[in-house]
Amino acid sequence: MSGAWAAARQPLSFLAVGASSTGLYFLLLWLLRDRVDSILLLTGVCYAVSMIYNYLLQSGLTFRAGPPTRRSVSRFVVMHLGAMALNSLLMAGLVDWLRLELFKTQLVVTGFISAMIFLVSKHWVYRR
Repeated sequence: MSGAWAAARQPLSFLAVGASSTGLYFLLLWLLRDRVDSILLLTGVCYAVSMIYNYLLQSGLTFRAGPPTRRSVSRFVVMHLGAMALNSLLMAGLVDWLRLELFKTQLVVTGFISAMIFLVSKHWVYRR
């Protein structure tokens, strides 16, 4: 494996798995929309399934961390809860207080959060 490919493999795999887990979320949302009456239950189930998928693929494909462990699963959950909280705080500060435009701001914040999740995943969640 060339040096350039070796350096790019993890970030590219991370992005591909993240995009596919987002796609899975929307696919499940579309498939289950007429079968589940509660929006909270519908989105919760879709999110949970997509996060399990994301964990398994990031662990096995992106970071090659081996089989799931209680420690890595716990860290994955903590990381994503922290990311959700940080996203909410950043969006509230930037949109509500600084009056920046919602969707453009969310794109930038999503990029920042994604980079943070990659680094935390690599150096903490899936660290061997």
